[in-house]
Amino acid sequence: MKWLNKIRKSENGSATIEFLGIVPLALIFLMIIWQFIVGVNAVVVAKSAVNEYAEVYSVTKDLNDARDAAKTIIDATGDYLVFDSFTTEPGEYDKEFTAELAVNIKLVFIPELFRGSVPSIPYSAAAYGRVIE
Repeated sequence: MKWLNKIRKSENGSATIEFLGIVPLALIFLMIIWQFIVGVNAVVVAKSAVNEYAEVYSVTKDLNDARDAAKTIIDATGDYLVFDSFTTEPGEYDKEFTAELAVNIKLVFIPELFRGSVPSIPYSAAAYGRVIE
């Protein structure tokens, strides 16, 4: 009976058990941080792409050149940022315009967990410009 009390009061191995309990939580926390970083980068790239679109459109007034310039920026990011659509609307005055870009930000770790379709978050960015003539 004394050896049972000795084993019960011994704390040998408790640090290992605590470490093994924390590892999954730490990995989930790192995955959330990584997804947040990917999302912030996607927002910055989308803003950059719509600004490039507006800049090229303001100089050339060619929708295809502007779209190609913006898609080049989006395509350079990898597969987590997917182009959805561009819209260009005339502004309040004659030479002004509003350019809007819609993209989908894919979630990085969710497909690995569920092995299904890739969920994404829609995001749109807008830029206002003026055609230079």
